[in-house]
Amino acid sequence: MKNINGKEIKLSRKNKFVAFVLLPLYMIIAFLIGYTVGLEIASKWYDSMAIITFIIAVLVLCIILNPIFNAFDFYDIYVVNGELSLKEKMKKFKAAFITFTLISVVAGLWGGVF
Repeated sequence: MKNINGKEIKLSRKNKFVAFVLLPLYMIIAFLIGYTVGLEIASKWYDSMAIITFIIAVLVLCIILNPIFNAFDFYDIYVVNGELSLKEKMKKFKAAFITFTLISVVAGLWGGVF
């Protein structure tokens, strides 16, 4: 990635871990919670294809769309404000993290009920 001055900037190891491991795990857990609630509402049982599809979608979002297309303020969260702790990042960029949560929970509810 390049900053405003054209100088190359790399993600720190901590930010790579947060962006490519913790965030996808968080989204998958939020999906599974919503999915379980949706299944209870519809009185159905788990469908492995729905879970696998969501996991693939999360990985595509977090590994391809975020860093390449700067989706959900990826550059601002992990490069410009890379020195902030996870808690501080969540406070400063709460709209992005709320979006990730809502996408996961709504997709889980939708997949569980329908």
